[in-house]
Amino acid sequence: MSATISATIEPLIRKKIFNTEAEAIQVLTREYILRQIGVLRRKIGRFERKYGMHFQQFSDYLHERSVLLERNKPSEEQRQTLGRAIMQEEDDWLDWKASQEMIESWIGLRQEIAT
Repeated sequence: MSATISATIEPLIRKKIFNTEAEAIQVLTREYILRQIGVLRRKIGRFERKYGMHFQQFSDYLHERSVLLERNKPSEEQRQTLGRAIMQEEDDWLDWKASQEMIESWIGLRQEIAT
């Protein structure tokens, strides 16, 4: 154990918050992971409320919308307006997808640490 980690955890052990360094590291790591999962769940929940659907449904919606846009050949003004809206939705899709992937990673790490 490095001196820095020991020095950081030592006050927690001295005040009887944890019994050992190993226990402190395990509990603090687990709490950090759970906090990260919570942050991502809230972020994903905001997207679900904003769009009224889950991620896969939103992905399907974006694809269908792009196909329809190409078929309908809107005017230049409509295309620009729709283009701006689609860009925002695609930005949200990327952020949402990254959040989905990150939460899966954190959940996997939580399971790995629990064993």
